[in-house]
Amino acid sequence: MKKALTLALALVMCLSLIPMTALAYGNEWIQLEKSNYDPGEKMVVTIKGVTQQMVTDSASTGWVQVTNRNNYCSRDRLKQVGETVFVDFEAPVEPGDYEFCLYRAWDDTKENLVTAVPFTVGKVAKDGNISLDKSAYTAMERITVSYSGITQNMVNSNAQVLMYPKGAAHGDNSLTGESVKLGSGTITTFAPNQNGEFEIRLYTVRGEYNDDTFVMSVPFTVSGATGSDWARGELEKANALGLIPDMLKGQDLAKHITRREFAAVGVKLYENLTGTKATPAAVNPFKDTNDAEVLKAYNVGITSGTLADEFSPDVLLSREQAATMLTRVLKAAYIDGWTLATDGDYTLNFTQPAKFADDDKIGDYAKQSVYFMVANGIINGLGDNKFGPKNTTPSEEALNYAGATREQSLAIAVRIVENLKDKPLDY
Repeated sequence: MKKALTLALALVMCLSLIPMTALAYGNEWIQLEKSNYDPGEKMVVTIKGVTQQMVTDSASTGWVQVTNRNNYCSRDRLKQVGETVFVDFEAPVEPGDYEFCLYRAWDDTKENLVTAVPFTVGKVAKDGNISLDKSAYTAMERITVSYSGITQNMVNSNAQVLMYPKGAAHGDNSLTGESVKLGSGTITTFAPNQNGEFEIRLYTVRGEYNDDTFVMSVPFTVSGATGSDWARGELEKANALGLIPDMLKGQDLAKHITRREFAAVGVKLYENLTGTKATPAAVNPFKDTNDAEVLKAYNVGITSGTLADEFSPDVLLSREQAATMLTRVLKAAYIDGWTLATDGDYTLNFTQPAKFADDDKIGDYAKQSVYFMVANGIINGLGDNKFGPKNTTPSEEALNYAGATREQSLAIAVRIVENLKDKPLDY
């Protein structure tokens, strides 16, 4: 009986010691400098509360690969006692998910594991948040994307905010994209000229768009897309470049353009090329319009009236007139001293393109402008080797065959910016 009692007391004492030991080791913890490291990067690891008992028991530290817990780069015994102990390691060379572990003994069994801190190599932690100013937009409307919680690691990896059609696969060509900055801020982009469902996504690494770098997405819808299928990409560029006047936003861009509307496009192009704002003429010479954009175009020298005191703002523009007016925009932007009155003194030098089959229908005043635009890939023909400078038959007049459309005019403006901006004119 006495022997049994002694044995029972010993068992109770042993059982009571187990949680005490676990509690002592369990209070220890690890601190890493950051959550993501470059392959092979130096790691300075802080171990808190290292006791003499831990050193005596050969407590050890080291990293382990989450998918293969036998894959260690190195482990080391704790040799110093102290409230804060620093140990140096090199991060693994293979990108992936890891844990830095503290063991109560050299034996790295699960039973000896005290605690573990996760970290990654060659990855960027999925931090950050994005939101939109609203959930539904009209085509080409301005979108404000707000972001927050962007870490320095994300900035270093050029984290991106991208626009995709809703449900598009990672890595598909995005519609737009821009880098984020440290902390919080906003990015301005534009709704595509397409009706449908879309989303703004946040990725941690530029050029690596996959599940590992994807943080989150915010959906939105677009309605009111205008223009022909061929023009939608050009129209989105025009919108991003600030070439679409307010009077044309939300309008059917496949329709033909008026002189007033084209003057406004010319002003936007002039401002893009020069980086300066056009100002209206101080004195209005026209009795049939007081439109500010028309007076800006007149002041810059892009256009004059159809008569001395008439502008004819609602008259539709022909293709040869469009070529002439936009060539004047380039001259006004890049030739010092040029004015509409002295235009005849400035002849542009360029390689003459092959003549169109309807070359004889191009007005003499417009020929050099048409040739210049064609030679520089700004304006194309209408097929069958015809340029279609202006309507010359009743059937053409009825269809406005040679009329310039709003979307054509904006596409021409985009090509001028892309092909000729900041390039000196040879004259």
